[in-house]
Amino acid sequence: MKLIPIIGLEIHVELKTKSKMFCSSPNDPFIDQPNLNICEVCTAQPGTLPVPNKEAIVWTVKIARALGCAVNELSKFDRKHYFYPDLPKAYQISQYDQPIGEHGKIELLLNLLNKEKNHRDRAIIGITRVHLEEDTAKLNHATTGNTLVDFNRAGVPLVEIVSDPDIQSGTEAKSYCQELQMIFRYLNVSDADMEKGQMRCEANISLQEEGKFEIVNGVVKPIGDYKLNPKVEVKNINSFRAVEKSIDFETKRQTEILEKGETWQQETRGWDDNKQGTVHQRFKETAADYRYFPEPDIPPFHPLKIAGEVDLPELPLEKRLRFHEEYGFSYADAFLLTADKHWASFTEEMISELHEWLHSLPETRSCEVKNSKNKSCKSHQELVRLAGGWLTSKLMGAMKERAIDIRILKIKPENFAELIALIFAGRVNSTNAQKILVEMLESGVDMDPTHLMEEKGYGQISDEGKIGAVVDEVVRANPNQVAQFKAGKEPLIKFLVGMVMKATEGSADPQVAEKLLRKKISAMP
Repeated sequence: MKLIPIIGLEIHVELKTKSKMFCSSPNDPFIDQPNLNICEVCTAQPGTLPVPNKEAIVWTVKIARALGCAVNELSKFDRKHYFYPDLPKAYQISQYDQPIGEHGKIELLLNLLNKEKNHRDRAIIGITRVHLEEDTAKLNHATTGNTLVDFNRAGVPLVEIVSDPDIQSGTEAKSYCQELQMIFRYLNVSDADMEKGQMRCEANISLQEEGKFEIVNGVVKPIGDYKLNPKVEVKNINSFRAVEKSIDFETKRQTEILEKGETWQQETRGWDDNKQGTVHQRFKETAADYRYFPEPDIPPFHPLKIAGEVDLPELPLEKRLRFHEEYGFSYADAFLLTADKHWASFTEEMISELHEWLHSLPETRSCEVKNSKNKSCKSHQELVRLAGGWLTSKLMGAMKERAIDIRILKIKPENFAELIALIFAGRVNSTNAQKILVEMLESGVDMDPTHLMEEKGYGQISDEGKIGAVVDEVVRANPNQVAQFKAGKEPLIKFLVGMVMKATEGSADPQVAEKLLRKKISAMP
């Protein structure tokens, strides 16, 4: 019996509109003072009426379009009834049978960073629906045993994205969530920070026997007289890592139950980070339990009319592929450089400036990085690897060490491009270029790398006369290593080159140093 994981995700994301969904109270749920951004509407005082936030509707249409959904011509709000202390009206204004968008899809290129085996490289995840609702209040469980309610979050615009059950593993689920987060940020509709609760994930997981079910229009259906195993919904997932771990845990738990010949009841479980497992919360409700009916105080509306007014930016996947195809970055570098739209903008500006710098230096005048199809530079791939490595490793790494965010980086793309051009042209070696980069980062102001190189004497020495004198001294000071190299121990040449670099404080051209060392040693008796 081969069991197939059937996984669907429900993602909730808070929109960062200025005001809440159905009232004019400020949308700032993370303010320190509880119950400050509230009014009669979001606290459900008798006689108040909701007024929909048009900006939230427009942004939801934008999300639906970005996910390839069909935007419905007619949509409406519904009342979803349940009683809980964080819901002052005892119902939530949501959407049921006429959401804003339906039947979309999102493509995942899982081979970009995922090196695990037994996972597909590419996945198309269907989007069942995209709908808009209001968020609930927040419960604070005090150490005294009391539970306090903060209504600052009550009524915040909340978009729910429901996927088809197309996800096959915890790894894919994590990638799906990360891709959605990037899309929300590119659209500038939400910061989608999971740790702050701006983006929340709920996973629906079941295991079914291979060949005994089919998925039709996003619905899992049995074949013949096969009885589907119940699904389990997992809540309280507050990180991408927890998404992966909770699904993997639940898949293993259900497998063990089925292998014993047992079953379970459809239920809601929560992810317990301390126990690193899922725990029972309650038995799962159905749509009938919520007693949905149309919201009588809000008339139906026409999202399709709005769709024509919405302009979409270049989305993360499109930009990622373009960075690979147009600029020649590796898939891994392209992923890192487009994961944050501010990094993507910095990179594009840097590439444009690098193109100009390469044409301004005599050593690199024939090189081209703007379009990978025109590889007039013999070392085009070397140039792309150099630029990608310095962006994703050297610059990102140094910024992380110093807690510098790309949005406050003082180094301009033009000056970083100049540094890359100096390295590629051989005017400064990697060791001294890193010193220049550190000074540019730590100065707190924008600095010219050429000026720094000249002022600090970091320029690469290629003069054979100057390097030759150092080579003579290194050969005299290391007779044992020289003798071993002459006897055939080839790797020792790197040691000797390293000694030349040390003596010149990293300024000597290592290729010239190696050439002179070999010439000097071969001429020795």
